[in-house]
Amino acid sequence: MDDESPYLCNSPELIYPLEKGPHSFTVRAVDDNGVAGQGQEYQWSVDDVFVGQVPEDVIVTGIHPEPADPLSWRGIFRINCDFSHGAYNDPIVFPNQSNAAHLHHFYGNTLTDENSTTETLFTLGESSCQGNFLNRSAYWVPALLAPDYDPISGDRVIDSQGEPAWKAVPAVVGNDEEAHEIFYYSAGVSDLSSIQPIPVGLKMIAGDHMGKPGNEQDTAIVRWHCQSWESNDATNPRWSSSIPECVAPDRVRMDVFFPSCWNGADLDSADHKSHMAYPVSEGGDRTLTCPSSHPIPLVRVSFHYAFGVKPDVYEPVTQSSKGWRFASDSYQVDELNPGGMSLHGDWFNAWHPQIMQQILEGCIRQGLDCHDGNLANGFRLSGTRPGIQTEPLIINEGRGH
Repeated sequence: MDDESPYLCNSPELIYPLEKGPHSFTVRAVDDNGVAGQGQEYQWSVDDVFVGQVPEDVIVTGIHPEPADPLSWRGIFRINCDFSHGAYNDPIVFPNQSNAAHLHHFYGNTLTDENSTTETLFTLGESSCQGNFLNRSAYWVPALLAPDYDPISGDRVIDSQGEPAWKAVPAVVGNDEEAHEIFYYSAGVSDLSSIQPIPVGLKMIAGDHMGKPGNEQDTAIVRWHCQSWESNDATNPRWSSSIPECVAPDRVRMDVFFPSCWNGADLDSADHKSHMAYPVSEGGDRTLTCPSSHPIPLVRVSFHYAFGVKPDVYEPVTQSSKGWRFASDSYQVDELNPGGMSLHGDWFNAWHPQIMQQILEGCIRQGLDCHDGNLANGFRLSGTRPGIQTEPLIINEGRGH
């Protein structure tokens, strides 16, 4: 590869990322005696996304991002995504095992399933997120479920198994400038110049699917709130570890913050968390740095959803989100134990490396607030597109087969 020393490889051979410019790859067969045959060379060039004939997935824009609010985000890039599909699969926790997980809602790569790998994400499917082929990363969370009530009598609907029925609560979807499910890429440490791009193929999980009453999660990592609370970290840190009872026409909101400090070696780990860590605060000035065990600060990923408290999903008497649960909740949701304590999210990186680098250099290191896929270089990512939109039958309160 590019005149480097020969090495043994298997077909197909996946090589990434590659620098812009010309490249060559020579393959030689080796016989049982270790004698190499005549080589077959292949040459190609990696184009600059922003030079010459730019792809359809980047669009010229005259809008330049404003500086980020110093009381909120140090530097941030925001994209919108549409719902792709629901499935009882999880390519990180249960790779190659169909219907082995609780019900998930997937965003990003439209072909994400239990067999997804770095190679398939990069080469197959489109994306329901802004940037399409430049952003075939996979994002997924457990499905949010609401008790199903008869619209006439107000009684609980009974499913075919004789159990109270549930229905999926859709996240708010609008146009690109307003409200799809929104995913942020931001600065997790104070020194913006130290942040590195996320490695291709990195997998990680934030939050704990075993969260339950008595084992509530840290709201600095995963949290719920009503939109009417106007919660924010700087002046009104009002958060809940469970789904609050928000009354129509309010919205239930949830946030999932992923760890952003990497050990520098592993793209995954046995628990899908140990190769990553959260920044730590040092000194009286609350400077955030990466711990020595995970010294490399990466671009921080976070998920931000809004769910409308609407007549087709609210509890009829209170017209609220009372009784809502997550498909991953392993405990009995009732009056004393609200749902959502198992809030968590999964992320699998398949961004085009040059776009990820531009997100870092143009938006985050410059301390800008980049909305609507604006890359801060005169281009923005193309808009969202509808996913497959499939919604499986809800089995066992979403826990699955």
